Amino acid sequence: MNFLKTIGNSIYSPEFYATAAKKSFKQSIGYFLLLVLVLSLIKVASLINPLLITVPNQLQGFVTDVIKCFPADLDINITNGQTRINGIEPYFVSDCKDPANSQKIVVIDTKTPFSTSQLDKYKAAAWVTKDSVIYKNSKYETRTYSFAQIKSYRLNKAVLNSYQNTITPYFKFIGPVLLFLSLIGVYLSYDFRLIHLLIIAALILVLGKIFKQNISFGRSYKIGLYSITLGLVVDLIVGLTSRWTGFIGFPFMVTILTLAVVLVNIILPKREIKT
Repeated sequence: MNFLKTIGNSIYSPEFYATAAKKSFKQSIGYFLLLVLVLSLIKVASLINPLLITVPNQLQGFVTDVIKCFPADLDINITNGQTRINGIEPYFVSDCKDPANSQKIVVIDTKTPFSTSQLDKYKAAAWVTKDSVIYKNSKYETRTYSFAQIKSYRLNKAVLNSYQNTITPYFKFIGPVLLFLSLIGVYLSYDFRLIHLLIIAALILVLGKIFKQNISFGRSYKIGLYSITLGLVVDLIVGLTSRWTGFIGFPFMVTILTLAVVLVNIILPKREIKT
């Protein structure tokens, strides 16, 4: 309850800010770290469905489609970096999900020297040559992966099925792992605000000078640890609702809202007392 009360006071309470700068740095940083942890949990909670369900299902579907589209009669052998197959070349592997509009995914041709023009004629995304696989990285660029380091490897539908049987039990862990990594990533991104607060503290210092109020840099930083609350909360709400509202915030939103909180809770009340 004290934490929730501090959140409210950090948004508006001149009485709270009258003593906020006197709090210990440990207490102030502790509040900030707890605040961004709560905000991180809320943000990651909005990703539960895509990370826990959608992504694992899409990945499992991709693996299933790859195995489904791999020709049952194709056997690829790579020995000492050299490729050979049991079919007539060029051998095309097409996307089998849409037979009416079948797209060539891979062409296997170990006899024809590679050229970009020939790859364009094959209309395939990748070309397996005698000693490498060359694939389109963009419309005008290709990448090459050499088989030189491969001593012995065999690929056919039976091998792919065995791979699927091996990795399928682990699909259930993908969602929780992605959620955990997302939480770590979001929390660390919030922690970078501690660097941002150095700039905010300097601006609070300047604001104090403009209104003839003596605020040291250390006090400004501690005030910033509390006054940034409104900016972070608004930033989170905007991020979670932008797909429906179309509003994505405005430049320097967090900084401006933080300085507004300082102005309303510290600068203006002190000016009123002086007058």
